[in-house]
Amino acid sequence: MNGILKEWFKVLKTGWNLLTTKPITYNFPPDMPITEETRGRHILDIEKCRSCSLCSRVCPNQAIEMVERENPDPSAKKKTVKYPQIDFSKCCFCGLCVEACPTEALQMTNASIMVAPEKSQFLYPPEKLVEPPDLKHPEPAKIKNASSWARSRSLWIINYFTGCCFIEAVPWVGSGFDMERFGLIVARNPRMADVLLIGGYVTKKTVKRILRIYEQMPAPKFVIALGNCPMTGGTYWDSFNTINRIDDYIPVDIWIVGCPPRPEAIGFAIVSAINHIQNGYTGKEEKVGLKDRSKLVPYREEAKLKPGEVLVPFGPQHPASGNFNLKLVLNGEMVSRAKPEVGYLHRGFEKLMEYRTWYQNVMIIQRICVLDGASYEVGYVSAIEKIANIEIPKRAKYLRTIQLELSRIQSHLLNMGLIGGATGFHTMQMVSWGDREKILYLLDKLTGARIYHIYNTPGGVFRDLPDDFQEETFQTIKDMRKRMKEYDDLFIHNPTLQQRTVGLGKIPSKVAINYDITGPNLRASGINFDVRKNSPYAAYDELDFEIPTFEEGDAYHRILCRRLEIDQSLNIIEQALKKMPKGPVRTKFGSYRTSIPRGEAISFLESARGELAFHLVSNGSNKPQRAKVRGPTFDPILVLLPELVKGNYLADVPVIYWSLDNCPADHDR
Repeated sequence: MNGILKEWFKVLKTGWNLLTTKPITYNFPPDMPITEETRGRHILDIEKCRSCSLCSRVCPNQAIEMVERENPDPSAKKKTVKYPQIDFSKCCFCGLCVEACPTEALQMTNASIMVAPEKSQFLYPPEKLVEPPDLKHPEPAKIKNASSWARSRSLWIINYFTGCCFIEAVPWVGSGFDMERFGLIVARNPRMADVLLIGGYVTKKTVKRILRIYEQMPAPKFVIALGNCPMTGGTYWDSFNTINRIDDYIPVDIWIVGCPPRPEAIGFAIVSAINHIQNGYTGKEEKVGLKDRSKLVPYREEAKLKPGEVLVPFGPQHPASGNFNLKLVLNGEMVSRAKPEVGYLHRGFEKLMEYRTWYQNVMIIQRICVLDGASYEVGYVSAIEKIANIEIPKRAKYLRTIQLELSRIQSHLLNMGLIGGATGFHTMQMVSWGDREKILYLLDKLTGARIYHIYNTPGGVFRDLPDDFQEETFQTIKDMRKRMKEYDDLFIHNPTLQQRTVGLGKIPSKVAINYDITGPNLRASGINFDVRKNSPYAAYDELDFEIPTFEEGDAYHRILCRRLEIDQSLNIIEQALKKMPKGPVRTKFGSYRTSIPRGEAISFLESARGELAFHLVSNGSNKPQRAKVRGPTFDPILVLLPELVKGNYLADVPVIYWSLDNCPADHDR
């Protein structure tokens, strides 16, 4: 009894410390944690432009078109010249066009917020590209009546995390941005929702679910679309499974540019929506009749059920599932059997990579798993370097290590928040997702982007450390170490969490090996294997760190394993910064047209979710002949998860699911 009281006292003490420390919520607007290194809207210097069209040819999304304009030199033979025109509804801000520009005529600013009610407003001709970006805050609303004001200050949002862009809506649920201060809350049912937030890429399978949700929402209803994929197909414009224009099916009130858009841009859209509604706006008029789309709306599937059984879908539109569906058959509150349903995020990555050059694929490869894209980027370029026999500079190896470990930390913090939500411990969700913003800020500063870094290239990395990066990182490491002790008192040692998770979803070591489980899920089952130790890459062989391992194999120890890995990642980053060698960060690889010698190679590394492998085959051209990716989540989710949830309570399904740390986009690919 005394032990329980002691633990509860620790929880209360930690809670008091959190209440009395400096707030971590941004004063939005005007406070926005955008770094100088952030890749944002382009700016064109016409005097430097040679009309070579390299920027247009290297663009993987066909966002840049060369358009004719009158030649500013009247004495020239050519009366017209061509300049780039950028359609930002297609642009993924990868920076490959800037890298390719031989005269530095095309540059990127850090203006990364683009929000508008019409897609046509994102088309920037040369005359507009030469103008420096001017970010204007949404104008204060003129309140039309009390009803409009009340509706605008109590909007209920239903999220459908259709794709990658959901990851930047997460900060608004956490304490970093805190959407509740605007009167926004998450609706659990479409019939109670005012706003539908579409979180990115839409497949032919997903659009049916979107329509079902939209039809159930009461009028007036509003739709906000995140990212370029719902507008134009974005990065996956040429995939067979892509819905390139969601507004062909439902009206969209506000579009947000980005891949993914930053949380600040989502905030601008929210404030803009509130102001419009206060002005009396009641949503766009529907252009498509219900009869035209009724065939797309799926009907409830008939399942062969025994007496007393009921079918309950866990997903795909579920706050605890991601865009993934686990069909549960229940007998009372117990799970009798389960069957995964995939395909909601299938984009055909491996085939898309064959249509793009080796250079362009650096942009697309991270998008296989938005939760830890850095690992996919490093794994891909490492395989190219093996085929082409490229030795990267030692400093680049250290920079890759820092990027990978920062990405691992933010991924584990995200998972801890999801576990907190699944167990009803929403304080942990708010705290960990707020702290995750500090890590994303460092990644933004190092690479130019929070989520999809586009930092690595065959031969090294694109940029060196910013001037003040070391100082800021050391301070963040110090703060996070203190924070981890609070996490232990508040969450890890909490008796309630332990009662919910100890002994739940056990994976014996033999089962883990037979099912090809890797990463923290494997190490929590007693198998001490980590690619960073067993087959070192980057700079891991020169750094000292431990591999947390446990024998129990249950949900609690999978959570604990990830929590302790954060400590080790902080140690690795600190050592890497202190031991950082001087020298170049890149061996010149070539351009987007560069060919790779004939051959094939396999690279593998330890991602946040486990072992990740790439098999690339080159036929000597500038594009891969074959690209094969083996992600870490296929076996634990699609094969083992149905067995783990069987015989458990329905309320325990989200806990088991997130203790495995799924990435639906990884196993769908």
